[in-house]
Amino acid sequence: MKLAPFLIPPFRALLMNEHRGFFPGTFRAILLHLRRRVRDSAHSGWHRAGDLTRGSILFLIALSRHGVRDPLHRAQDLIRGAWFFLLAALVRALPASAELVFKSVHGAAALSVRPRAASSADIVSFEYQHSHVDWKHLSRLAAGSDCRLILLIEAGVQDEVDDMLPLFDDGRTFAVSRQTGYRDNRLGLFARAPFRTLQPGEACRVLAPVSRAMLVDREKLLALGLVETSYAGTAWLMLFWKAAAAGFRSYSVGGTASLKPQPAWPVQDAEFVIRLLSRPALTALGPQEPDLLQGSISSRIGAGRPSTKRPLVLVVSPYLPYPLSHGGAVRIYNLCRALSGRVDFLLAAFREKHDVAEYAKLHEIFCEVHVVDKEDRAPKDSRLPNRVREYRSRSMRALIAELCCEKQVDILQIEYTHLAAFREAAPQVPAILVEHDLTFALHRQLAEHASTAAAWREYRRWLAFERRWLANFEALWTVSEEDRSTAIRQGSRPETTFTVPNGVDTGRFIPQDDGATELEILYVGSFRHLPNILGFEKLRREVMPRVWKHRGDAQLHVVAGPQPEKYWREFAKGGFPASSDPRIRLHGFVEDLRPLYRKARVVVVPLPVSAGTNIKLLEAMACGKAVVTTPVGCAGLGLVDGRDALIRSDWTEFAAALSQVLADRQLRERIERQARRTAEQRFSWAGIAPAAYDSYLALSKDSARVCSFGWTPATGAGVFETLQPDLQNRAGD
Repeated sequence: MKLAPFLIPPFRALLMNEHRGFFPGTFRAILLHLRRRVRDSAHSGWHRAGDLTRGSILFLIALSRHGVRDPLHRAQDLIRGAWFFLLAALVRALPASAELVFKSVHGAAALSVRPRAASSADIVSFEYQHSHVDWKHLSRLAAGSDCRLILLIEAGVQDEVDDMLPLFDDGRTFAVSRQTGYRDNRLGLFARAPFRTLQPGEACRVLAPVSRAMLVDREKLLALGLVETSYAGTAWLMLFWKAAAAGFRSYSVGGTASLKPQPAWPVQDAEFVIRLLSRPALTALGPQEPDLLQGSISSRIGAGRPSTKRPLVLVVSPYLPYPLSHGGAVRIYNLCRALSGRVDFLLAAFREKHDVAEYAKLHEIFCEVHVVDKEDRAPKDSRLPNRVREYRSRSMRALIAELCCEKQVDILQIEYTHLAAFREAAPQVPAILVEHDLTFALHRQLAEHASTAAAWREYRRWLAFERRWLANFEALWTVSEEDRSTAIRQGSRPETTFTVPNGVDTGRFIPQDDGATELEILYVGSFRHLPNILGFEKLRREVMPRVWKHRGDAQLHVVAGPQPEKYWREFAKGGFPASSDPRIRLHGFVEDLRPLYRKARVVVVPLPVSAGTNIKLLEAMACGKAVVTTPVGCAGLGLVDGRDALIRSDWTEFAAALSQVLADRQLRERIERQARRTAEQRFSWAGIAPAAYDSYLALSKDSARVCSFGWTPATGAGVFETLQPDLQNRAGD
């Protein structure tokens, strides 16, 4: 019976191969599969034999170099050859083995080299074959030339290097290469490629950016020295390893070609480790900036502008502030824009998968923009909240420390509670924690809503984490007076806990009506935030069915933000409700919400749980729209029911209020006019920015008086002494 599906038409057997792919169990498909297996085995065996042959040649060459009369060196070569055979075979079977050996033996000492200054700015080319490099010819070329740079380019490759040249304005730059692959989460011995495919004109610091086109500083190349190896790749690894130990910097630059994941180098890795073990002087070395060389920090070449004598603030964000895909991005971008005339900003932001950094828009506000890729695997630490573990990053920590030191940052501004631990990266710089919401308060509401043990455990983790960090920042921003009072009770410093509310761009969001006759109800709430999903569920299950009893032609438009299906699967149960009712239309990320606001008759904010204040509600008010919301949906904004909005806590009353404002034009227009007036008077970014600037002043004065935070990388002295008069002079701006 088990064999029948293979023997009796229509051959309904289904087989799974070693890659977990499926194919039908027909005679032809099985024969084709077996033929491929034989071919793959032969191919692997041929290359394995080639690797062993090369290892034998390496061993024989090393043996003949010392001769039979030197038994000590002969024994060393025998041991080295045996190590190579064993490690090469082990790495073939277990690619992580070379990495384990490497990490356990190498040191962290610096390599002291002093390259001379180049006498010419010229570039000379050196062409080589993929698997073979004439190292002697390259050495003669480097020693006999007076050019500054050498272009090492593989035969047959064409590449322009003009976009690479600005990186050599930094005297620490050793090499710049064109990206030929990405590493994703595969690191190997060390990074040989950026974490992802870079955008054109984007550069990323990488420890060993081996490529088919590499532009190298000639004098540094001579100072480091070249080593001839069996595999060309091993020589490149040794060269870049010494460059990193010397404190030199190497970059990979994005292009326009479509890229694939970086291939593994098991044999080159094995040879590199063997040669490292055989040379104690090399084994003792280590990169001087290891966490900055992982290929996960990128920036735009030549973009931005130098900072001025104005206060310099480093903003650390879990998201790119542009595009304005959610409320947090809206706040960061608009508040920094409103302050940019009086403060210089640097940005260090995490990039989420599939995000594109819009450097042109970001550099309108930020002098420098540094984008950090998130590692997909969060470290295991049950003491920390899940969101905190997700954003732990050695690269971000090292970047913050470097920027604060090299740029002499005056204030470190960390956005969102889950990034609070990055305060440790620069303990000598006064820091502000921006509480977009008191996260423990939100998770308490979520735990009460879910009533599960897991939800209550997460709440307790957030409470402990947030209490710790509230007391460890020199200043705190909350978005409402209610949050400020709560933060002070939980341990923040009363004298430097400030209310810097959320706002709205009242010049961009203005009342407009396109004359549409449809009854459109608009709900804006990115599904990446669980309360927005809970609000949508209340809306579609409890509110809209009641509204449709009176107005069956009403339509609900929901802006669910980027990748709504992904976040729905993560947070909610059941199938994605894309077509649950034809009168509900789900939108993904919408770059410009104004057309949707123009067409909407009413805007709803049906949140059963929330924390902080909701920018989407302020945008609707600025557009002159009547809003129906819950008490928590408008918490902290000081809105008056029946004047600024309709505020209802019961879902039956919520549906009744929504039906009423749809039907009563006079009521709707009265609320619309008052909503716009309130937005203009209390919630414009231009009106909020002075409160933020005043907090910078208060923090600088407090830090200079109490903590002596003024410092320089060399002596730790003097920044705030020179900064304070400028801050005081600008206080009346």
